[in-house]
Amino acid sequence: MEQPITEQSNPLSSNIDVASSEEIVQILYACDLEIFHGWKNSQGIKDKGLIDKIENLAKKISNVIEKPGGGIVISGCGTSGRIAFLTARTFNCYLKSKGKEECFQYIIAGDDKALFTSIELAEDDPVVGAEKLNQVCKEKASVVYIGVTCGLSAPFVAGQLDLCLSQPEKYTPVLIGFNPVELARNLDIEKWDKTFLQVAQNLEIAEKQQKAFILNPVIGSTKNELIFTKMMINIEELMSMYESVCNCVYKQSHHLGSLIDLAGASLNSGGNIYYLGCEGFGLMAMIDASECPPTYGASFHDIRGFVTGGFSALNNNDGDLSNLGSQYQISVEDFEREILPAITSDDLVVLLGEDIFQRSSKSLLDLPCKKAYVTFQWDQTSTSSTCVEFGLALSIALNAPLVDRISPDCKFLVMQLLEEVSLKWVVNSLSTGAHILKGKVCQNMMIDVKVSNSKLFHRAVGIVQNYSSLSHEESCHCLLKSIYDTDILTEEQTSAPVVSHINAASQKLMVVPVAILIAKLSCSIKSAKEMISCQPVLRKVLIQKDCSA
Repeated sequence: MEQPITEQSNPLSSNIDVASSEEIVQILYACDLEIFHGWKNSQGIKDKGLIDKIENLAKKISNVIEKPGGGIVISGCGTSGRIAFLTARTFNCYLKSKGKEECFQYIIAGDDKALFTSIELAEDDPVVGAEKLNQVCKEKASVVYIGVTCGLSAPFVAGQLDLCLSQPEKYTPVLIGFNPVELARNLDIEKWDKTFLQVAQNLEIAEKQQKAFILNPVIGSTKNELIFTKMMINIEELMSMYESVCNCVYKQSHHLGSLIDLAGASLNSGGNIYYLGCEGFGLMAMIDASECPPTYGASFHDIRGFVTGGFSALNNNDGDLSNLGSQYQISVEDFEREILPAITSDDLVVLLGEDIFQRSSKSLLDLPCKKAYVTFQWDQTSTSSTCVEFGLALSIALNAPLVDRISPDCKFLVMQLLEEVSLKWVVNSLSTGAHILKGKVCQNMMIDVKVSNSKLFHRAVGIVQNYSSLSHEESCHCLLKSIYDTDILTEEQTSAPVVSHINAASQKLMVVPVAILIAKLSCSIKSAKEMISCQPVLRKVLIQKDCSA
């Protein structure tokens, strides 16, 4: 079976784990340019067929906005669900400012707890997904439903798409992902009678009947906001603006490399990284921080994001969750009260945007922590400075000439979106680079993934197989040995359902790196753990053992 595009290794980043910090940024830039120019032989978001679909979908969304009783529901799991939340919030604020009904809603698997922490097992239930959508839309006459799943794999979204297909008079389903339909996941879904591939194939039939949309360019990644801003400006001009600000951000590769060095030094010395920001900047930083535990096997405390006002600024579905524990204490005020008094020289505080700099910079001046400041300016010259108070102060000049052609009615919104995606490129560079320096990546594989749901279990098996010459079944057994901490598996362990393996792995550390060493070196669990304890960078372990990665 051909490997899905979203699970394949990108040749551009094959040596990112041994690159310098500045080289890491340059590699990420090359990968992010594929958003605009496509991956390998694909056309990316400049494909005419995709542009035509977005044009037609934008008209559909505009019609829903103009008529009372309709809704646009964006749904996803993990990061896709968080971007769904941010997109719905942004466009509801815009509609409210224009005196129109706030008709955007979001759904995230695991509910609002999943906005701040990984609850990825929730994405494996298609029945719950359908129930959530039905509950949100029960009083709506017409709904554009947008399900986001990068790999065309999330059962939670599959259940919602299937519900939409069963009620075409009410729902217009839209699938956003980055694999061809034929590479959608074709594995049995527990307690359900379809695979994601079958749902996607049914969606293809509906699309031919002009009752659905599939937007699946083969690119690195993008944002749902692309669709909605099309309601206001030309799609090709919008893509040009996104590409322009991407170029502006990555022109600062040297200074972003310095930021990575600060962040890597903090993580490697046992310190933590704290993002502080206002409004969209704070929320975007929180999204970046929330990606780190499931992606890199990082601790929740390693990188955290805080936003001024906390839940009062979010307008989220479930309201204030701060009483549930420290993971949900997300305000800058929480940071100042709970974390700032105990901050150390190993920690790094990153102020994101001029508003938070004006508010919080003075309170940091006399503290021992490392400090950095990043902001954006339009049509100016980028500057970077180092000083005693701040290890790095970076002002990135954004320049997108076509912005001046946008009507004043929506120019501010578009500039806001461009700044937010620019910030995402900055913090993604920081968190990716810092975890590379900490040894969480081998070649370009994020190997220390948390085996916390079905998707990540199968991804973990694929990672083990990628670094060994073993079969899929043998690689799976190596992963199970690591999960169950045993050199000899029992029949009960090998025959257990995937959900049992996930539950057993939930509290384990370094599950996948240990499994790789077992597979590659035919060593015991104990030996694998000892090697990683002495040298956490897996590629260096393999080099020491005279075994190429």
